[in-house]
Amino acid sequence: MSACGPIVYIALDACDHEIARGFATAGEMPVLRRLFERATRCRVRNPFGLYVGALWMSFATALRPDRHRFHCWDEIEVATYERRLTVPPNGDMPVPFWRWLSDAGRRAAVIDLPHSAAKTPVNGLQIVEWGCHDRHFGLHSWPPGAAGEIESAFGLHPVLGIDAHRVREFAPDDYAHRDGPLRRLDEEVTLFQGLRRGVELKRDLSLALLEQENWDLFLTVFGESHAIGHQQWHLHDETHPRFDAETVAAMGADPLRAVYGALDQALGELLAHSPADATVMVHLSHGMGPHHDGTHLLEEVLSRIDCFDREPPPMRSPMDKLKRASLALPPRLLRQATAFAVPALRRRAAARHLPPAAEYATAEARAGQRFFLEPNNYVHGGVRFNLIGREPRGTVHPDELDAIAARLTKDLMSLVNVATGEPVVSSVTRAEAHYRRSPEDRMPDLFIDWVRRGPIETVWSPKTGLVHGPYLNWRSGDHRPDGLLLVHGPDIPTGRNMPPIELEDIAPSLVRRLGALLPDIDGRPVAWLSGD
Repeated sequence: MSACGPIVYIALDACDHEIARGFATAGEMPVLRRLFERATRCRVRNPFGLYVGALWMSFATALRPDRHRFHCWDEIEVATYERRLTVPPNGDMPVPFWRWLSDAGRRAAVIDLPHSAAKTPVNGLQIVEWGCHDRHFGLHSWPPGAAGEIESAFGLHPVLGIDAHRVREFAPDDYAHRDGPLRRLDEEVTLFQGLRRGVELKRDLSLALLEQENWDLFLTVFGESHAIGHQQWHLHDETHPRFDAETVAAMGADPLRAVYGALDQALGELLAHSPADATVMVHLSHGMGPHHDGTHLLEEVLSRIDCFDREPPPMRSPMDKLKRASLALPPRLLRQATAFAVPALRRRAAARHLPPAAEYATAEARAGQRFFLEPNNYVHGGVRFNLIGREPRGTVHPDELDAIAARLTKDLMSLVNVATGEPVVSSVTRAEAHYRRSPEDRMPDLFIDWVRRGPIETVWSPKTGLVHGPYLNWRSGDHRPDGLLLVHGPDIPTGRNMPPIELEDIAPSLVRRLGALLPDIDGRPVAWLSGD
């Protein structure tokens, strides 16, 4: 097994490849346009349902989420039913692939790979959380003095570098330049300018480190595409309820378009300074779209379904009898009946001034229910069953699980968005269809895929009645599933579309390309990418 030349790996975190392709076609991302024309391309399949939180850990370790067990920034603690923040596994963390390269004598530089720590020696350089969207450990490095040298030379990132040295779980762009629940016009402008300046600083920092020595692997991650998508999608998408032309005019540009353009310029400079014999890989990790989901209503929806099944409310009127009878209808007829009733539901919702649903339940409430929300970010709602033998106060016997899961799936699929008359849920999937389960894991048992064509704020079903909760979070954008890898190099086919690969296949392919192996992993080298 012989090593190929060096690898330069540039990741654009949560840079939507479909949007970027549109900008490239329009001539606004010329570097990426040339890559689309000349590089070999393949779709990257990210971990089903869990990719929002598990993506970078799976990339780093070549393990699926059921083995590395990090998928969300918070979880329900099994022993107490309390909701708590999580930290990526550190001391017991599976070894990231650059450490195996290091042990094989390869020189590696890894900059700002999310959810990673630099607590152990590496043959080269690792910079952690200088400009990450996701932060846990604070700015630090290996060797330890490198972070201070970078701070002295380049300063801190103007947005992603706030509170840089504190150990805490947060996304800095959620809090930068925001005094109230939503940003004022001047705060939106300042955030946008900071992210654009951050791209320039990350470019300069990456160029300086790239030229510092002849690396076998140089890997840098730009987090600005992630931040701008979450924070200012509403200023890119003219159909978004919060779109404001005055703010866009004050910025002087569509902020998403401008930051993507700045990333393209930075990409061009890094490519121009890469070694002539390098294999260049550009990874657009996952997508971005509007933050339209029903996860903020899910606790209340699950509570009402559970209460209805345990003790159906009394039938006081002919309408109650009609609602109860509708539960026996086949799904197609139930959808038709519900669509017919939508105008009346809208009038009732407006007349009753519905109180907002509680987004978070108490630990005691969870302990008494058959199922409850399991945190899973927002794109895919997560449901955990209160299973006897797994949860300490379980209420669902394992023999009943399949039947309860099937009934809950039907109940969730019957939810309707009162504003549109459309279903709220597009699919409900059992976790074991995609992952190996164990009693110790914290992942959801069900994944709920929302219909994200518009805001979901008032929903109805025969079991839940009207459930209302305006979406008030400052994040107006959220993720779409798959990524894209563009590869160009001496022995890489030119301009070809290759079959999709799994995310966890990338690391073993890189390592094999550099003449080493990864032990005990889930991913497998891809022949055309690994140089075999």
